[in-house]
Amino acid sequence: MLRIFLALPALLSGCVLCGAALAATPESRLIDEIGQHAESMSNLEQLCDDIGGRLTGSPQLQRAQQWAMARLRAYGAVDVHLEAYDMGRPWRRADARARLLNANGMALDVVQKAWTEGTPGLVRAEVALLDVQTLDEFKAALPALKGKIVLVQSAPRATPEQGKDMPAYLAAATRALHDARLAGVLLVAQKENGLREMWGGPHSLFDRRTAIVTREHANVLARLLARGVVPRVEMALDGHFAAHPVLAYNVVADYPGEGEEGEMVVLGAHLDSWDLGTGATDNGAGVVTMLEVLRAYHALGLRPKRGLRVVLFSGEEQGLLGSRAYVAAHRDELARIQAVLVQDTGAGRVVGFPDMKSDALYAALTRAVAPAASLGPLDIVYGPSRGSDFEPFAEQGVPAFPALQDERDYRTHTQHTQVDSFDHVDRASLVQAAQVLAVAAWGLANGERLAHGLAR
Repeated sequence: MLRIFLALPALLSGCVLCGAALAATPESRLIDEIGQHAESMSNLEQLCDDIGGRLTGSPQLQRAQQWAMARLRAYGAVDVHLEAYDMGRPWRRADARARLLNANGMALDVVQKAWTEGTPGLVRAEVALLDVQTLDEFKAALPALKGKIVLVQSAPRATPEQGKDMPAYLAAATRALHDARLAGVLLVAQKENGLREMWGGPHSLFDRRTAIVTREHANVLARLLARGVVPRVEMALDGHFAAHPVLAYNVVADYPGEGEEGEMVVLGAHLDSWDLGTGATDNGAGVVTMLEVLRAYHALGLRPKRGLRVVLFSGEEQGLLGSRAYVAAHRDELARIQAVLVQDTGAGRVVGFPDMKSDALYAALTRAVAPAASLGPLDIVYGPSRGSDFEPFAEQGVPAFPALQDERDYRTHTQHTQVDSFDHVDRASLVQAAQVLAVAAWGLANGERLAHGLAR
């Protein structure tokens, strides 16, 4: 009798725990699973430190894609595969160097702008300033700059009318630039404190002999010019295009649901990155978040009504090449997409989602994220958003919601720079992002069918 009496509290406790487990919702189970067992940090460390920067079309991105596919299979995904699209000739980075030949003779901190033709060996020339606003001003200024290394203070911008046909506008500006036969071009990094910065793609105005110089070193050249001292610079840019065009790829993987055949929630992030750093915040964090969402579903054996599809895009940094290719290739199934969730604004906590200016989507998002209230305030904000792989879906009327995040030092420091590294990511924020995305995905995958093309 004593043994039974002593065991009674334990039995009662077990019943309470059993009842709590039965009462746990899928959302709370996902939050607990990710909080206790997240593999996001270890995955990000491998992606950044073992593979590194991942230019589209590079061997490093191919390695990253194979790594991600192995992870997806381990996390319960099926039909894990690559989908190809034409990207033209890939670009290969090589040495870039420049220095002043007069004044203080300092070495200039430069990197070659990606997707540009390099210099024909070492070029030496005087530096001149380009400060224009319109295409007409640009064309008028160029003849005097022939043979110079041009420091671009401001470049021409298309008027609203010119913007209606950007290919024609870009062709006209590029033709004028090529006819000017400049010795070189120096664009200026927008971030301070000696941060190198990178941007560009296959179709941009400054497409040859172009370097990006740190802001502080650009200021040296500008101050010399302002005092009437003409800087002379020598520069060599060895980056180049590969000889032949290649295919680029998106990684696609499915996690089947229990019903609603063919319907899905798409979880997207871009696996490509710039190569000055190792792409931790842009966008390794988004990649490992989507992997973690899938891992948690698989670990718990959860099957939503609609399936999940993870798409790891490439070519985002060159103008959403991968997501545009995906939307074009999957046009026939866009109507079956319940929603698209994308993470691509750093490694901070998720603080909300935009509602695409739709009352119905506002209500659906509010319901979907409500079970994540314990993770911090989540605002559903009025309006669209721009700047990542959700855009091609939204343009077709698909409900597409980019995660809004605490940007921390993303815009000012890590994005596109040499310090975009694992050191700028903390576990708590990465875990919270995965928890929010997992809950949002569950709510959308199991909620009422969302109409496409809604507008407030």
